[in-house]
Order: sequence, then structure tokens, then C-alpha cells
Amino acid sequence: MRASLILMPLLAVAAAAQRKCGSTHVPGALKEQARAFRAANARSSFPAAHAANRTLLVETYFHVIGADETEENGWVPEDKLTKQLEVMNEHYASTGIKFDLKETTRTVNKEWAGFSVEGNDTSIELDMKKKLRKGGYDALNVYFRPLGDGLLGICVFPDDVEKDSDDFWLDGCQVLHSSVPGGSTKNYDLGATATHEVGHWFGLFHTFQDGCDGGDQVDDTPAEADPTQGCPKGKDTCTGAKYPGLDPIQNFMDYSYDACMNQFTPGQATRIYQFWDKYRGKASNSTAHFRGVGEAAFF
Repeated sequence: MRASLILMPLLAVAAAAQRKCGSTHVPGALKEQARAFRAANARSSFPAAHAANRTLLVETYFHVIGADETEENGWVPEDKLTKQLEVMNEHYASTGIKFDLKETTRTVNKEWAGFSVEGNDTSIELDMKKKLRKGGYDALNVYFRPLGDGLLGICVFPDDVEKDSDDFWLDGCQVLHSSVPGGSTKNYDLGATATHEVGHWFGLFHTFQDGCDGGDQVDDTPAEADPTQGCPKGKDTCTGAKYPGLDPIQNFMDYSYDACMNQFTPGQATRIYQFWDKYRGKASNSTAHFRGVGEAAFF
């Protein structure tokens, strides 16, 4: 559903870019499911132990959409895509998740490269994705393009969708072409945008979702009132005994500079697998298994 999209706009001038959110809406049903998982986790240590011993190989497709064959207008070079995949795998290593890139497509199409997603007119996006999208609902499709509207990235949360429905085709993540490693978007040029967006694809909320008394419904991410801008030290927007810990500015689901981001918590890993099993993994062709005896756990 379009309401399940996360928009992450940034300032129009790349050199002064900031992560800002145009819509932090999470579908009500997904919030309720997250609360249910959180309550279940509190009653048993099994879900965390279960996730700690799992691995997942995600079928992945990259799509480069440029207005022409220049990097400025969306044509991401192959070496930067290779580095982006490496970065995603590094960032998700602690969760046991690895991305298996099956194919990269390249398309020159001015309309697809520059259409606006802020007007909620999905006709161009649907046309683009119906022609490019590959795999089942468990397959990650990442579309690198200029985006427009000053957006850094946009992705869709998991849901119960029917095969070949519009919601199925619209699934996936769109990432600003210049936010890949070595890109031209200052402070957001190390590849963490794709990591953050894919976090939403797995079902993770922002760490600051709904403020101090809302949160991401994951117990080991400290409460945070506002998204982080930059890379501050000692940021603490939710204070008092009810809110232990400083703001999680190192977390991939905050809005910090790429250089500050280096963490998914064990609780977030557990939540990823819980959502995966409920939504994307039901008819999955991706490889998911438990680590064998003698192999180290991830947490």
C-alpha cells in the first residue's frame, strides 16, 4: 500500500544535504504486529535466541535508471554498485543476512529517472517496476535513480500482498543514485542510505518513530524524540529514569550521517526475522537456515 512508504527527503543542495522525513507513517496493522512481537519477546527468550542462530540469503536485483548515460543523471558506475553491495553485506553481517545479487539492469528513460513520488501518482512508478521488477515477494529490488523532490530514499514495508497485485509490483526500495559509496551527496556517500531503506523493507521502523513514548517497538533501541542530524556527541532527547540511554545515533535506522552509522541491535535482528517469517518468507525461495553445531552465533 502506498501508505506504507517511507519518504526520506534531503535538502536540494547535495553539499548541504540532511536526512529529513516527508512521511514517517507506518501502517497501523504493522505497528500492531510489532507490538504483539514485542510482548511475546518479553515473555520468552526464545525469539532472540532463535534469531541469533539464523542466517538468510536474500535474492537481490539492482536496477539503474538514468536520464542518460552520465553519472550525474543517474548512471551509477559498476564499481560503485559493487561497493554498494559490499557495504550492505558488511552492515547486515551481524544479523546473519547476506544479499545475493542475481542481476543488474540498466535503463535510460528520462520519465522513469525523474518522476515525482510525492504526488502519490503511482502510474509511472508502476510502469517502471512492472517492466523491471524480478523475483517473488521475498526478492529485494533496489532502484537507483535521481528520484527528484530532494528525496534520499523511499521504500515499502512488508505486508500481506497478493501475487501480481499493484502492491506486489510496487514493492522494493528506491535509492538516490548519488548516495552510493563514492557518490556526490556529501555526508551520505558511504552507502548507508540503501542499508537504511532495506531496513524498512524488512519491517524496521525509525528509531525515533512517534517520539519518546512511541519508539520502534524494539526493546534494546533507546527512546529518541527526534531524528539525528549530523553526528552529534551525547545526544539525549528522552531523559529521566523512564528513558535510559543516549539516543541511538549509530543505529542504521536513525538519520545520522553515514559515517556515524554502524549498528543494528540484536533486538532489531530478531524483529527482522519475525517479520520475514510472517510476510516475505512464507513462500520464500531465499536460503534461510540455522547455524550448525560448533559455528559461532551472531550475537
